[in-house]
Amino acid sequence: MKLELLASGLVLVLAAPYLWHALRLPGWAHWRTAVYLASCALLWWCLAGTPALLRLTDGSWGVVGVALTDVLVGFGLVVAAPIRLWEEARGRRVAWIRNPLIQMLGFPLVSATLNGVLIVVAFNSSWFARSRSVDSSWIALIGACLLGGFLANLQLLSPDLVPGWMTPGLRMALSLLDGLLDELPGIIVMVTVNQVWGGILWVAAQPVVVPMIILIIIDWIRHDRNVAREVDSALDSIEAAGGSSSTPWWITEPSGDESGSGEPWAPHRPGD
Repeated sequence: MKLELLASGLVLVLAAPYLWHALRLPGWAHWRTAVYLASCALLWWCLAGTPALLRLTDGSWGVVGVALTDVLVGFGLVVAAPIRLWEEARGRRVAWIRNPLIQMLGFPLVSATLNGVLIVVAFNSSWFARSRSVDSSWIALIGACLLGGFLANLQLLSPDLVPGWMTPGLRMALSLLDGLLDELPGIIVMVTVNQVWGGILWVAAQPVVVPMIILIIIDWIRHDRNVAREVDSALDSIEAAGGSSSTPWWITEPSGDESGSGEPWAPHRPGD
């Protein structure tokens, strides 16, 4: 009963602010709210449901709770974009989330490595064994997996939180590397601790790979459309100011070829 109360309190703390802002903000996507609430419900189930109740007699159920929290709950919370909702609701950016230290810890390869180390250490030390019988240790393990899974997905699925140089193409490449790193903890646990437990961790890492790639592709398409729209707007402004948007700048620029060689002049970018 105590574990159920703690789990309910944690889920309420996570869900209530999100739901409050989502209902008050016009135009907020309902599907994001549904994903967030479903992720919170899954977190409660992992923390106080079947995995928690059966973890003492069957360690595999404890592994299921750890794996689902780390992979699916973390992924779902990031997809629901709680930070974006918070910023839109308050009308300004959250400065600390863009702190260099947070940016470094959230960088995909760094966060995926830290998350993998967390899982490997938990199973190769006494942490998981102790969490099977001690509620406080179980709560700490689930909380650490929640944070690790959230950070591992944050920059890959939050284009508004990444530096300008991290283009959708780069995030796509990083997501593929991240997918490979996510499989390593299951393999290591399979070899060093228990084949079944490692297999559960490995299988749990698979379902989010395809949805993540699809979401990044959608953002990539949206990014290209925005860039094309900005270029069209700039050309329209030039045309309205009396310039010409139909003639490339390297044709209107003087070539500077005074040699009379007659060789074609190659266009160059300013600053080359």
